[in-house]
Amino acid sequence: MSEDFEGREISVKEYGERTLNAARLYSLLRQEREIEDPWHIMVLAICSFDQVHLKDGWEFVLTNRKDIEDVGQLFERSNSQEEFREGLIELKERDLRERLKREDLR
Repeated sequence: MSEDFEGREISVKEYGERTLNAARLYSLLRQEREIEDPWHIMVLAICSFDQVHLKDGWEFVLTNRKDIEDVGQLFERSNSQEEFREGLIELKERDLRERLKREDLR
């Protein structure tokens, strides 16, 4: 989870669900519609389905773009639920290592 978004009023569960949904949409838009820049469509979908203001949708997407891209690419290359789950665990472990490294540098 991006540090820039951590102070906002969004639960960890909601953040995870929103990120997974955005990543799934990102992957589908890239694969099925061959849209190179799906961010506008993603923001509109997030705002519509999560019932958030347009500004908040853009803030979420832009703040968490790397996470969305990483999980979206994981959707694209996973051949099974187990493979996807293992990839998510690897992403979370990588994120944790990066956070710990940043904390050590402070």
